[in-house]
Amino acid sequence: MLGRLARYLRFLGYDVSYPPPSTDTALIAAARAEGRVLLTRDRGILERASGGKPVVVEIASSSVLEQVAQLYSEGWLGGRFPPRCCECNSRLEEISSEEARHLVPPFVLAVQVRFALCAVCNAVLWEGSHWESFHAAISRGSGGLTPPEEGA
Repeated sequence: MLGRLARYLRFLGYDVSYPPPSTDTALIAAARAEGRVLLTRDRGILERASGGKPVVVEIASSSVLEQVAQLYSEGWLGGRFPPRCCECNSRLEEISSEEARHLVPPFVLAVQVRFALCAVCNAVLWEGSHWESFHAAISRGSGGLTPPEEGA
């Protein structure tokens, strides 16, 4: 239900678990066991997760930019973290241009200087025009709030 939000939060550097479809009870138990905040649009989960463990945040909008804006405005987001792999949530490790040389298209190597590797997915990432567009969309969608920047 919130897969796109999970990917956005990972791009922003947040450690986000996105389990496969499961029962409300299993999702609540997993969030409780892992000490996670549970984000949901499912009213059933809100009703079942009483008592504050885990903390459950009701996401109001179906728009991912409005979802991120909600989390910023409610104080759930605000730290500065390096991006994580949007697929598996692993921390990315910086690699040199030389290490990325055989892993990226020649054009990318010619125009980019910073690369990151997800050792789990074996994916090489870089901050291309999509990254600038992502940050611009987040800034617009969050009412001008500035998203976390890498490395700070």
